[in-house]
Amino acid sequence: MRFPTSKRATAVACWAAWLLLFAGQLAWGSVVLNNTRIIYPGQAHESSVQLNNQDASPSVVQVWVDSGDENSTPEQAVAPFAVMPAVFRIEAKAGQTVRLVFDGSPLPQDRESVYYFNLLQIPSINQAFSGQNQMLVMLRNRLKLFYRPSTIAGRVEQAPCQLGFSVQRQGRGWRLSADNRSGYFLTLSGGQLISNGKAHAFKAEMLTPFSRASWPLPELTQPRAPLSVRFRHINDYGGVNEVESAAVLAE
Repeated sequence: MRFPTSKRATAVACWAAWLLLFAGQLAWGSVVLNNTRIIYPGQAHESSVQLNNQDASPSVVQVWVDSGDENSTPEQAVAPFAVMPAVFRIEAKAGQTVRLVFDGSPLPQDRESVYYFNLLQIPSINQAFSGQNQMLVMLRNRLKLFYRPSTIAGRVEQAPCQLGFSVQRQGRGWRLSADNRSGYFLTLSGGQLISNGKAHAFKAEMLTPFSRASWPLPELTQPRAPLSVRFRHINDYGGVNEVESAAVLAE
């Protein structure tokens, strides 16, 4: 629908240590959002997003949702969400609430679906320099919007501990694989495989529900049990949890 606008493997328990207990603010230009991502409950008729203008001058803001196209525009974007109002003026030191409305399109009910919420900020002209040439810079931000049905098995807080890790040979090297057994998207930020007391870094990424991802371990020569994986997981509020889990050596 288109809208216009080092522990032994047997002893390694999955644990999470809060590194950031508070919800961070996503800042760009003078407009800030309360969270770094948006969670849309599947049972909700609508949801809201709060914006705040911290500047001393007003701005015009345009918002829209896309399905994954980084080059989307309000006129071309296709997604099952309407944003109202789509264009508005936000006064200096003021707030604005926008409504997200789901159009009821059939989406999977055993897992999350991801979309992207776009904000384009058009700052006002500085009247103090009205007689001079000015360059107007429009700032765009894009953050994840997760549609989350209430029928997903398990709690989202437990999902990082449901990751299954394994190490296997690939050609002359080794790779680390991660199986996301949950119905939630898991955003990882950096990780290490611990083998024989030595840490081997891997480049993490966002894992889709019920999927597998793998990363090369170029410096690993001969993995030895016990193996464990330490990684950082970004939660619903933009906070970072540090998680440790066991890994197995695959045949």
